[in-house]
Amino acid sequence: MLLVDVTPLSLGVRTIGCVMSLLIQRDCTIPVKKEKVFTTCYDNQRNVLIQVYQDESVSTDENNLLGKFDLEGIQRAPRGVPQINVTFDIDADGILDVSAEDRATRQKNKITITYDTGRLSAQEIERMIQEADRYREN
Repeated sequence: MLLVDVTPLSLGVRTIGCVMSLLIQRDCTIPVKKEKVFTTCYDNQRNVLIQVYQDESVSTDENNLLGKFDLEGIQRAPRGVPQINVTFDIDADGILDVSAEDRATRQKNKITITYDTGRLSAQEIERMIQEADRYREN
């Protein structure tokens, strides 16, 4: 029998309209690294707030906030033009590094999320999985 570590819940970032954009799906084998490109929603926006969430709902209002950070120094441009690369990297110990980089200016920022910084207990995770399964059936 082979045992592998997996992510207990999906991980993503908050986008416009409180929508969670997934980067890592639940039950994904770790270590894992995923990247996704995002953009701005306002003209000449100079910074973005990266908010990292964990859970199974599409709405971040119903998910668990793990951490957040600002990416500053984005190149002034019309909304939708800047390209911001967001990377989720979970190592073999389950430590999550989230980074964001503006492709034009190369401005970067990141956060490290460990089990003692906002992560859920095994009981809370099991309860959330059961709730998500019930809502999916409805």
